Amino acid sequence: MTIVVVVLIFSFFLESIISNFIPLDTNLFVPLFTLISLIIIYPYFNGEKTNYLKVCAGIGFLYDVVFTDTLMMNLVLFVLLGLFICFLNQLFSNNVFSVILISVVIIFLYRVMEYGILCLSGLFAFHMERLWESIFSSLLLNLFYVSIVYLITDFFAKKYHIRKID
Repeated sequence: MTIVVVVLIFSFFLESIISNFIPLDTNLFVPLFTLISLIIIYPYFNGEKTNYLKVCAGIGFLYDVVFTDTLMMNLVLFVLLGLFICFLNQLFSNNVFSVILISVVIIFLYRVMEYGILCLSGLFAFHMERLWESIFSSLLLNLFYVSIVYLITDFFAKKYHIRKID
């Protein structure tokens, strides 16, 4: 479980640090490292979905408190996305290519669900063009991040014989 804690803390703080340097109106690098870390850590729970979903809820709550003003929205979204991650990991083996594919799906689902909730609640009114822009702007940096973190965690899992789902 040490690797899980390290990845979560590292991702959370890195997202916080990078968001200080990247302007809000950027269209290229939008970090979602905390969300991506949920994809990386799932195999280390070895099928304990309840514990994994509890971690998703906790991280979603912290994400709401630290990064957004929409209390409970990301908690619910992270739990729902955690369920999708569980489902997608049953369909695919655990390798760098499937993790990248799962990341694309999860980023797409997160942005669409976030867009839907914000528009339906009346908090914000976006055009569909802005939704597609936010999805594509999220992909480049986050796919690079998931590839690097996956390779590093996989290396340490093999080196220290940390059990995970493959």
